[in-house]
Amino acid sequence: MSLRVDLRDKEEHVFAKYSTFGVAKRTYKLSVGGYSGTAGDSLSYHNNCIFSTKDRDPAPWITRCAISYQGGWWYKNCHEANLNGLYGIDHKHQGVIWKSWKGEDHSIQFTEMKMRPASFVSPVNRAK
Repeated sequence: MSLRVDLRDKEEHVFAKYSTFGVAKRTYKLSVGGYSGTAGDSLSYHNNCIFSTKDRDPAPWITRCAISYQGGWWYKNCHEANLNGLYGIDHKHQGVIWKSWKGEDHSIQFTEMKMRPASFVSPVNRAK
């Protein structure tokens, strides 16, 4: 699969595209790579992480990230991206975060993750 993450905050719009994206069926382990875009790469930090929730946090870190940030995510001591953060919370890294774009203490207003098969070719591009 490939992934596109669209981010919007007030009148600013940026995106991050990943040519490789997958989540393992059993462990929900993230596989992501091949960044391009305008948002900066905050998701590759989480590559090979297992999805954590407050009742299932397999990471061996000192901080229980899913509890500390009150949401499920592919935490890795703890995050550079957290699109499941607390909406509208602009302090202590609690918000909807994409660190490489707005930093750790600004909760982004809008996010969208879209995936499709990596082999997808747009009908517009097929005619060329």
